[in-house]
Formats: sequence, C-alpha cells, structure tokens
Amino acid sequence: MRKLFVASTFALAATAAQADPAVMFGINYNFGGGGPGLSVKVLTSDREDRTVGSVGASYYPMMNRVGLDLGVGRTFQNGAATVGWDVINSAPQASIGYVDTRR
Repeated sequence: MRKLFVASTFALAATAAQADPAVMFGINYNFGGGGPGLSVKVLTSDREDRTVGSVGASYYPMMNRVGLDLGVGRTFQNGAATVGWDVINSAPQASIGYVDTRR
C-alpha cells in the first residue's frame, strides 16, 4: 500500500512539472499519536484550484517530535489542504495552510 502511495505521488508530481513550485506554511494533525503540529511543505504548483503533490517537514510541540511526509492535496485562493503519510512516524496526516497562489 505504501509503495502504491509513493508511486502515485511521484506520478502526480511528474504531471504537474510545468508549474512553478510553492511553499506552504501551516498546521497539521498526525493520526498516529503525534497530535497537532506545525508544518512547512513544498507543493508541485503555485496555481489556484490545482491538485498537487507535497513533500514536507513537521514539528509536533506537544510530543517534541519531528516528521517528514509525502502527500497529495488541493490548492485554493492563498491556501492549500493536503493529506499524506508521515514516513518517520509511520502515520497518516492531514494539513491546511497558507500558500501564495496565483490564478
């Protein structure tokens, strides 16, 4: 299952390679016990209303843990929402945050 997820993330990233990447600053929730956290992610596109791939790092202050994740998401006006897999903590994750998008 994890191999399928990673392969689909890379395939999605390859199809969106024509757009400029974007940086997302946001909050996330790790469903494997990490709880809420702060995240920084690189998205495959800086355009509004696009499906994107993401690679990011997170810090969970309540547990004093870090995480690295791969995911997919959707951009909207000046924001994005992603879901993914935290490879360090082996847990699913959901994020939302600010992205400087363009039309």
